[in-house]
Amino acid sequence: MAEIGEIIKQKRNAHGLSLKKLGSACSLSDTEISKIESGKRKSPSWISLCKIAEALDSHPFEFLLAAGYITENDIHPPIPIQGLNKLNDSDINYLQLLVDFIISRKHTNENSKGGLQQCDLD
Repeated sequence: MAEIGEIIKQKRNAHGLSLKKLGSACSLSDTEISKIESGKRKSPSWISLCKIAEALDSHPFEFLLAAGYITENDIHPPIPIQGLNKLNDSDINYLQLLVDFIISRKHTNENSKGGLQQCDLD
């Protein structure tokens, strides 16, 4: 994968922006952007990367992934659950309790009789 600085420079050039114009658009100095693009700034802050992404009409995940702040598994979890975006905070809290309960049941004696039994959901 290309370095984060290369990605930013390519997108900045594609948008026809100078370092100064991009800096103004994302409230960063042109010097800071130059350091990121050249690789002199080894670990740009995730906040700066998000500001730059917004100014370049890009999704911040692209920049955060290239900079190593997130992984592909963060973006695309190996076990996707559909519809989570339709849940409110209360629903998510309830769902977490359910997940915690299921995990705790796995740690108990799986051969015990009585109580809740594992059911096949397929």
